[in-house]
Formats: sequence, C-alpha cells, structure tokens
Amino acid sequence: MPVPFPPPADDCPACARLREVERAAEAVGDYSKATDCRVLRARHPHNRPGAGAS
Repeated sequence: MPVPFPPPADDCPACARLREVERAAEAVGDYSKATDCRVLRARHPHNRPGAGAS
C-alpha cells in the first residue's frame, strides 16, 4: 500500500473532490487512478512549504 499524502485542506473543494475520486478508485482496485489523485493533491499549491492557501 502506498504512503498516503496529507489529507485535503478542509476549505479546499479541489482537494476534497480529488480525495473523493481517490477513495472511489481504491474501492474498485484502480490504484493507478488513486495514485494520480494523490499526486495532484501533493502538487496543489497550498501543500507546498511556504505556499499560502489557494
């Protein structure tokens, strides 16, 4: 099982949506899609050190 990225920001609809898609993908065994979602969340600006929320 891959190491999970940090949870989505509570106030970020984009992160919340990506987390929903990630969970759905994992539920059906689509781990590639789930990983894609984690990567997109990790690249989201507010997940970078020193970056403000966007």
